[in-house]
Amino acid sequence: MTDSAVKILQESLETFREKSDVPGQLQTLYQLGKVYQERRQYNKALPYFRQAFDLLKDRGKLKDRTLALANLGCVFWDMAQLKKALNHFAEALKLAEETGDKTGRRILLIIIGITHWRKGEWERAMELFEKAIRAPAGPTDDGNFSGLQEAMERGIATLKNRIRIAKEGNDPQRILLPAFSMVPLLFFAGLKNEIPGLMEEISPLAQKLQKQNILDTIPKLQKLIELD
Repeated sequence: MTDSAVKILQESLETFREKSDVPGQLQTLYQLGKVYQERRQYNKALPYFRQAFDLLKDRGKLKDRTLALANLGCVFWDMAQLKKALNHFAEALKLAEETGDKTGRRILLIIIGITHWRKGEWERAMELFEKAIRAPAGPTDDGNFSGLQEAMERGIATLKNRIRIAKEGNDPQRILLPAFSMVPLLFFAGLKNEIPGLMEEISPLAQKLQKQNILDTIPKLQKLIELD
């Protein structure tokens, strides 16, 4: 989106505020937040998502508040502030369970699991992944949680870039962890076809570098992937 289009959105937001038009404010706040998130200008994205949550805090429907919390968590996730991200995702998950939002619950279990995976808490992550995979199917996602999907895609792009740089520097240590971190992201982003080739790189590297914790986790992860 161009800067002039962003300016139009900001002007629209002021108009909606003057009219006390809450739905109009929410839609515009989310649009502005996503623009800056896509630009990786997270400190500019965060205030818009916070304002959206504040609008809903006392009067919004639980489903809308779930989405607002998920969007906030997603920005912290992009910023690698994982503790804050987990706190927001956990609150959103609680609301999704209260409202019986099966789609939201599944997606939030996945992103919480991936957050634990990023922290190296692989056992906890796989427990959450299994819950998500075995969860009763909800309606097709209507795009409400597209921000979480987009965050996973940005995560994949970042990790692929790190692996490329590490390969150019012939640094096996810096290839292994990003590659292993990427497996669940690929799986839940719908890119399962890329996983076998990646695993063919991971196993020999883990053996070479004597990373027994990764070697022990690989069979459990493969078994989990087969559940889907």
